[in-house]
Amino acid sequence: MLAAGRRSRLWPRWAVSGVAPPGALLGSRRASSTASEAATAAALLEISGGLSKLKAAELNGIMRQCGLAQGSVKAHKVEALSAFVWTSQQLALRRYLSQHKRAPRKCSTAHGALVPEEVVSVDIGFRNLAFAHVSREGRVLAWQRVELLKEATFEPWALAAVVEAFVRDTLPVRPAAQCTYIIEHQRFRSQGSANVTNSVMVNNLIEALLYSCLRHVGAHIEAVNPTLVSIHWRLPDAWGLPDAAAAEDDAAPEVVEATPATKPKEPRGRPAAAKPRAAPRGAEKDRELAQAIVRMDQLLKEQKRATASQQDAIGLALGRPASRRRDTRAAAGRDADELQGKGSKQLGTLRDLRRRLIKKERSISLVQTWVMAFLAATAAPTSSGVAAATQLATERFPDSMWPFGARQHMVFAAGMSEMFYQEKKKDDLCDCIIQAAAWYRWQHSAAEVLDAHGSAQLIQAGRK
Repeated sequence: MLAAGRRSRLWPRWAVSGVAPPGALLGSRRASSTASEAATAAALLEISGGLSKLKAAELNGIMRQCGLAQGSVKAHKVEALSAFVWTSQQLALRRYLSQHKRAPRKCSTAHGALVPEEVVSVDIGFRNLAFAHVSREGRVLAWQRVELLKEATFEPWALAAVVEAFVRDTLPVRPAAQCTYIIEHQRFRSQGSANVTNSVMVNNLIEALLYSCLRHVGAHIEAVNPTLVSIHWRLPDAWGLPDAAAAEDDAAPEVVEATPATKPKEPRGRPAAAKPRAAPRGAEKDRELAQAIVRMDQLLKEQKRATASQQDAIGLALGRPASRRRDTRAAAGRDADELQGKGSKQLGTLRDLRRRLIKKERSISLVQTWVMAFLAATAAPTSSGVAAATQLATERFPDSMWPFGARQHMVFAAGMSEMFYQEKKKDDLCDCIIQAAAWYRWQHSAAEVLDAHGSAQLIQAGRK
């Protein structure tokens, strides 16, 4: 027979001691796992059953409030929203249990834990990476733009070292129960082109490395679609019109001839008049794109003037002299007839460029309004600069555009307003902070959705 030491080296510990083998506990584990899976299936069935009773328009409203992409089929909407409600309810329950010893008695008590105390919003870029550390009360704890690399590189060791140093030395690191990291989801194409540029590839690599480093420290990470953030703040403009209602009216192509439904019929007995030759669809589309570009040029010029005026108001509130206004003459000087001869492909590229420039100026103007509102609330009331900032911040500014509810401004830490005023690359700083504000709004809406459409079975399972 083998000695005890020899047997302990050949066989596992349960074979030479009184410890029960793994198979003895397999039955109880399978039973608990089966019960958990049954509770999960029942909870999903309960959630989807309640959501399926809603109309498609109601589902679209809920998904829009929660920052979710809306599908075209109702079944897909119900499936996506049910999965979102289920995962959000699980996350809220985990966060609540990490802060309390006992499970909640009411579902609404746990749903409030879905909104974390802090959020770190990251706008990806290898040359201009920006992040904002914002609290649930609207306090901006950190706000910074970082230059990770001077030039794009594909060396894995260099990229890994740069991202690791950024997470270790610069980015605030908080536990998952307290903070959520939201990262701008990177695109795979640039301007719809079939080619993938070097900058897009490097940004995707940095995004993956940032996920890896944050997962290594146990952070909770969520990806955010930048298009949904822009839509939330009404930033994009496809046709060069001042508001969304006018854009919807003009979204349909202009009809040159009367349609068969509206065209008056020829009296009987008379020869039909000669029909004018319809313009080709390509020429009609080119004319529409050219007219849209002309409108967008004018709108971009006006938006740049407004942004420059806000910059001067912030400088006055900070005691700085008026800055030199940016030249806006380059945005004008073209008419539709001149642009129409460029072709559909080039016109589409020009319109996409104008759209991005308008979005950029609108995002800067939005954050500058938040900064002016903060300066107006904290500076001396006798300051003329504060009076100008207050007028610009509150004039024709709807309640839905404030970061944390109607007339609730952000609170910036000391020196941040000065930093933002001196910053030359404001669009990256603006993107990360409007992403944080939009995400917090979505989380509050999601907590309300959990109260209305969540399942009590998940809370009961957590209590067990």
